[in-house]
Amino acid sequence: MIRAELDRRGLDGFIVPHDDEYQNEYLPAANERLAWLTGFTGSAGAALILKSAAVLLVDGRYTLQARTQTDAELFEQRDLMDGGMAAAITAKAQSGERIGYDPKLVTPDAVERWRKAAADKGVTLVPQADNPVDSVWSDRPAAPMALVTPHPEAFAGETSLSKRTRLAESLKKAGAAAALITAPPSIAWLLNIRGGDVSRSPLPLANALPHADGRAELFIDQAKVSPDLAKHLGDQVTIAAPDRLAQALTRLAGQSISVDPASASAWHFDLIEQADAKALRAPDPCTLPRACKNTVEIDGARRAH
Repeated sequence: MIRAELDRRGLDGFIVPHDDEYQNEYLPAANERLAWLTGFTGSAGAALILKSAAVLLVDGRYTLQARTQTDAELFEQRDLMDGGMAAAITAKAQSGERIGYDPKLVTPDAVERWRKAAADKGVTLVPQADNPVDSVWSDRPAAPMALVTPHPEAFAGETSLSKRTRLAESLKKAGAAAALITAPPSIAWLLNIRGGDVSRSPLPLANALPHADGRAELFIDQAKVSPDLAKHLGDQVTIAAPDRLAQALTRLAGQSISVDPASASAWHFDLIEQADAKALRAPDPCTLPRACKNTVEIDGARRAH
């Protein structure tokens, strides 16, 4: 089915990473594209599907599991840590081929590594507006729609307003008008919210755009918004549908937007470019402050364990 879909799109191959749109390691069922396509259910891996070959890349933890779960006659197994997808392209792709990828599922740095390997082999990488796997996955589970709820200050130890104020100061120092936050743990920390979109992790799948003036925008499906969420977030945080992100970035045309190339996707960088804004490559501004636990969080961790 997948090869027929690729042929319909004029593609000779397609890259299927394990990651989803949020670069999660553990995925909701709707985002388990690699597992659906190959049968491999490990938390790290990737596949390269070509017209006459298919490669499954896994790391050393999953060597035996992958052999058990996948058909060796269909998938050649390679070491994910030995050059990764770039090495697989070099080894298996043929000059003149067009290989597709989903820019929402890969970081810009990874795309550049793939592009270099592809160029060396005379191969063209072609971004896809929608994922061909989704087109043939007829019984794909529905996207998760768990309610997003407030995380009380009694457990957080600091208000979201205080966190956003601190973040705003760091954005001003960096010369950024806003930061595009794509990592669910960072969004949960910054806004003092919790969700249930990922099994065994209290994470909401969303994007956020905190501004240098302390305001913030949360882009999330309205079905996930609990009745008390708006009151918890306050007047300085607006809630919008995910498809309004591009419009919000356009309002920042000509300005710098801090975005982390290690966690944001190539698609996010494309959106910033299309908005005529400047992508300021920098670490997620929430990562370090959320790693520095306050006394309430430390006490909570001790009691929880």
